[in-house]
Amino acid sequence: MYLSESVATDKAKLFAYVDPALKAKIERLADQRLRSVSNLVESVMAEEVARAERSGELPTETSQGAK
Repeated sequence: MYLSESVATDKAKLFAYVDPALKAKIERLADQRLRSVSNLVESVMAEEVARAERSGELPTETSQGAK
């Protein structure tokens, strides 16, 4: 199926390959939370990046300039 390139957002696209069973669970979870899959996945990724920054695993943008 071809999706139009015209979407109402300026966010970057991200493509990922996931197991079909995981995809189905993500879709169910998004539906239960009244969110789109895209919104759910973005929030999970943002939480993981924040966790990595807090732990020092991923330097924050402000600390990268202080090297």
